[in-house]
Amino acid sequence: MQVVTTREQIINQAFQLMLQRGLNGFSYRDISEPLRIKNAAIHYHFPNKMDLLSALIAENHQLLRESTSEFMAYGGPARPQLEGLFDYTLNQCECGRPICMVGALAVDYKDLSDKIKQANDSFIHDSLTWLTKVMETGREQDEFHFEGPTKRKAMGILATIQGARQMARVHSMDILNSIFAQIRTDLGITS
Repeated sequence: MQVVTTREQIINQAFQLMLQRGLNGFSYRDISEPLRIKNAAIHYHFPNKMDLLSALIAENHQLLRESTSEFMAYGGPARPQLEGLFDYTLNQCECGRPICMVGALAVDYKDLSDKIKQANDSFIHDSLTWLTKVMETGREQDEFHFEGPTKRKAMGILATIQGARQMARVHSMDILNSIFAQIRTDLGITS
């Protein structure tokens, strides 16, 4: 059984509140009360809300790096990378994170500090770089068949998944599986 630290609980609670109310719609008290901790415990880990947000972005970025580093360094089949993205998305939704971090931050983007904007932009850039390489590799290895530039295809897939997550939050998780099936069809994946 994995032990969840106070820091991790704070991050998870903050993410839930950000999804429900937006970045400016919650305080440290809103985090501390359900966790039954003092505000001082939050301030110990995150002196201000931007520090908390920075940790949330860093956590997501680290997860991306860990799950894609081997492929980015050594290549390999593209299809498992794409299916890994689908599995990750479903897992995030099942774990109570139905909206991706990028989508959640988009609402309050103009209110973010330059440091947070830069971290978020770096996460988006790395996500797009990885998926573009997946598309290039899939096309080169005859795993995927599609028209147009690989970067544009990768952007379309990421945007589609982001929108599908929002729709699934309102309707049902079945929407995600339907969208994943359509992406496979669009890429010429038959089995």
